[in-house]
Amino acid sequence: MGKTLRRLVLLAGLAAAAAGCGRDEQALAAIRPIATQKRLALPVEVYDVNIPDDLSGFAVPGPDGANPKMLFLHGMCSAGVGDVQAFQFAASEHGGILAVRGDIPCDEAGTLRRHSFNLDKLDARVRAAFEASGGAAADLVLVGHSQGAFLGERLAEQWPARYSRLILIGAPTEPSAARLRHVRGAVMVSGELDVTARMQQAAAELQAAGIPSTYLEMPGARHGQMGDAERVFGEAFAWLEANALPPRP
Repeated sequence: MGKTLRRLVLLAGLAAAAAGCGRDEQALAAIRPIATQKRLALPVEVYDVNIPDDLSGFAVPGPDGANPKMLFLHGMCSAGVGDVQAFQFAASEHGGILAVRGDIPCDEAGTLRRHSFNLDKLDARVRAAFEASGGAAADLVLVGHSQGAFLGERLAEQWPARYSRLILIGAPTEPSAARLRHVRGAVMVSGELDVTARMQQAAAELQAAGIPSTYLEMPGARHGQMGDAERVFGEAFAWLEANALPPRP
């Protein structure tokens, strides 16, 4: 199968997953308001990040307003904001999280978006986003959802020192221990009503390869949904902090 055909097959699979499970929930999430000020009378809020020569990103600050130390890549034809809002308190407690929006629109308004498959471009956008937020794209925890999980796996393969720990949710293909052999640790996550065997098997293969890994499940969640996200992501972040290998010299 040629490279172009493989990409079309993957796109078709991702689109089918997005359309078949939780699309209504994603559409509702897309129109939830984003707090655009970093300081509101709230303990945690999602705020816009202005990135030069790019779409704005969005972020949750770390403790006491610290610059984010984690990255979120949303799924195909999603806004991503609702996903991050679902676990914003856990994200803030464990270092804060920043997201870049997909560079390809899925609707006329451009609210729902997907990422292209140009890894060099995506990596450059991530680095620019962290610089714009006042931080640095180094030794990150990468949280990838669906298409974001697929791309996150490949970013970690290419730049393991930058994307050193992973939380992959509902990947469209089974994550590969060979690709992730240099990461410090990984958490595989699936919705209870999604294809759970794929992420369970990936966690087992990573463990067998000597890569710290575990599997977590979101109760009652289909593909594209976040079930009990504050608890599940809190456990995922805490597990990585306790079990990931030390930074490589």
